[in-house]
Amino acid sequence: MIASAHPAHLLVVDDNKVNRMMLSRNLGLQGHIVETAENGEEGLEKIRSGTFDLVLLDIDMPVMNGYEVLEACLKDVELRQIPIIMTSAMDELDAVVKCVELGAEDYLTKPVNPILLRARVNASLEKKRLRDEQRKLFRTFA
Repeated sequence: MIASAHPAHLLVVDDNKVNRMMLSRNLGLQGHIVETAENGEEGLEKIRSGTFDLVLLDIDMPVMNGYEVLEACLKDVELRQIPIIMTSAMDELDAVVKCVELGAEDYLTKPVNPILLRARVNASLEKKRLRDEQRKLFRTFA
């Protein structure tokens, strides 16, 4: 895979070590800087204390599930600007709809296809970049 022109700072939150390693490896090969967390609570702590460009968040985790982390992020004015791609082994329409309705940027089923991962991450990062530019312009002219 070709490295990204502008590496992003990403967080992978998944209770399965193999999934964390696979996602981290694929994203690292794309040129991104990747951190990981093994449950929702640890993930939320890292999100609150870091500066992430995007989060990949598993739904079904102990301590705090992905839905709870997503809702907590969306309630925070600063954190809601971070795109969150939900991941799950559940390929059920209800799970996808719930994620979108709660405010997730996107949804990927596991095992995650590396080509689809690259496309979704790049699209989400580009949308974030455009939203950030738009907010910056609004502040300039406000």
